Amino acid sequence: MVWIILAIILLIILILFLSPVRIYVNYENGKTDIYIKYLFWKKRTGKKKTSDSGKKEKREGRETEKFHKKSDKKSQKNKLIPEKTEDKIEFVLNVLKSGGKSLKCVMKRICIYDIFVDFTISDMDAYDCALKFGKTNIVVYNIFSYLGYFVKLKKKSINIKCIYNQPECIYNFSFIVKFTPASGLLSAFVFILTFLVNNNKNKKAKSD
Repeated sequence: MVWIILAIILLIILILFLSPVRIYVNYENGKTDIYIKYLFWKKRTGKKKTSDSGKKEKREGRETEKFHKKSDKKSQKNKLIPEKTEDKIEFVLNVLKSGGKSLKCVMKRICIYDIFVDFTISDMDAYDCALKFGKTNIVVYNIFSYLGYFVKLKKKSINIKCIYNQPECIYNFSFIVKFTPASGLLSAFVFILTFLVNNNKNKKAKSD
């Protein structure tokens, strides 16, 4: 019976950590819509109207929480960060090295798919319109080539048109970002491990 309970708990943990988080981003006619989905939890970004009194109470509560958090963070930082300037520099360099490896670990497991781009470049002047069209193509495809080195990209449709004698350009695009909570935990593990290894190496080098 105990093994069955442990197996069920392990299965639930695996489902929670391996289930993908999906972020749907849509920009159309100057309006941005972001929709987040994780298992049965869904959330869409939007502004809610609140009364002035409610806003004041929330602001006061946030200010007190921020004050307590800042005091706690300062005490924790004083314990973690060394006092000497030389040790501080080594500490910062160690954090940057560890952070770079963990960031690479996370970025490799992020997938951006169903990329849809529909741009209509227009201007009243034909020469300016052609310049805008060329620059827009350069920017868009350079962004895709740059992001392709870090994350997985799956394009659905890229359509950049050039139309004269129109006063305004139209920019519409959408994409979906997918990642798992396990990738975040793995990156945190890589960060802690590399930080400790580099820290031990620096201590041994000093002692020698």
